[in-house]
Amino acid sequence: MQRVWLIKAGNDAEQIDPMRHAGLIGLSETAVGDLSELTGAEIEQMLLDAHRRSPGQLRAALHSFAHEIKPGDLVITPNAKRHEVWLSRVSGDYRFDAEPRVAGHHHVRTVDWLGWLDRNASWMSDQLKAIAQPGILTELYNREWWWRQYDTRTLSVVPRTILPGTKAAKPAASRTRTVGPPKPRQPRPSTSTRPKPIAMVLCAGQCGLQWAPQILVGGLCPDCRGD
Repeated sequence: MQRVWLIKAGNDAEQIDPMRHAGLIGLSETAVGDLSELTGAEIEQMLLDAHRRSPGQLRAALHSFAHEIKPGDLVITPNAKRHEVWLSRVSGDYRFDAEPRVAGHHHVRTVDWLGWLDRNASWMSDQLKAIAQPGILTELYNREWWWRQYDTRTLSVVPRTILPGTKAAKPAASRTRTVGPPKPRQPRPSTSTRPKPIAMVLCAGQCGLQWAPQILVGGLCPDCRGD
C-alpha cells in the first residue's frame, strides 16, 4: 500500500485554493534551492544559516518531499477554517520552480485534487490530533484508514462557502442548544422577545449539511449548486 502524507497549505491553509487551481502541492521554504541538487547536510546548513527553527526536522521534511514521496501516494491537507480535510494524489516528481505559480512555493509536485472530507464528522474525530500536529510535512502511518476513506467515502469537490460574519458550516447538533430559565437573583435579558430560531433544512445535494431555507435554491445549497 502506498504511503500517506500530511502536507500543510500555508500557516492557516491560506494557499489551499491557489494550490488546487494550479494542480500542485508544495512547500514554501525559501532558504533552500533545488533540493534534487543538495545533500541532507547542505540543506541543513542552509537552514542554520537562515536561522530557521528546528532545522533538523525541517531538513527531514524537505528531503521527504523531494525524495520519499512517490507518484500515487495520498496527500492529506486540512483546512480548519472551512472544516474541510482535502485529499489529493501525487501525480508527478519533485521539481523546483524558480518562478512559482503559488506564491513562495518553489518546491512543488503535481497532484490530482480528489475532494474533501468533513472535519466535523464523528468518524473523523480519532484523526483530528494527527492532522493538527505541527510541521509542514509529516507521514501518516495509519495509511489503511485513509485509503479506506478514499475508497468508500463520497468526496465533495466544491469548497464550502463561508458567508460574511459566519463560520464554516458545522453539524446541526452543534448549532443549537437548549437555554434554561434565568437563575434566581441573576436577571438576564428576557427570551420572550427573541425571534424563534429558523428551522434548518437538509440540502438535497451531496454535502449532507443543513442550511437556512432562504439559502437553498431548488433544494440545493451554494456548494452543491456550484455558486
